[in-house]
Amino acid sequence: MRQVRQTLQKEITYNTIMKMMGHPTAEEVYDSVHLTYPHVSKATVYRNLASLEEKGVIKRIPKLGGGSDRYDKNMIPHFHAKCKCCGKIFDVALPLEGVLEKAKVMEDEGFSLNSYQLIFEGTCTECRLKEK
Repeated sequence: MRQVRQTLQKEITYNTIMKMMGHPTAEEVYDSVHLTYPHVSKATVYRNLASLEEKGVIKRIPKLGGGSDRYDKNMIPHFHAKCKCCGKIFDVALPLEGVLEKAKVMEDEGFSLNSYQLIFEGTCTECRLKEK
């Protein structure tokens, strides 16, 4: 991995996402940065998010069926669930053993695995309660 230059704007972006709850979009990170540092541009925040992801400090959760990419500061391997109604993304604590065993079989067959994501889709408790 190449060395990524540390800038004040990158530090601001990093500190902001580390303080945020959940899995914010780039727009939400920008909005939060802009409240305190209005001189930091949207392009800078987006570029810094990409750089932080490349560096392995945060994880990008790709958009699913519309919406925006989201970012995760929790770098411990885990899965996600997405509510099909409100779009919220939640961490899911499930054992990784079966997935990792499958990945090992793939590597034995010559496939080089770099990363994986498993995202469950359904309806969250809040949205189910609203439906009733």
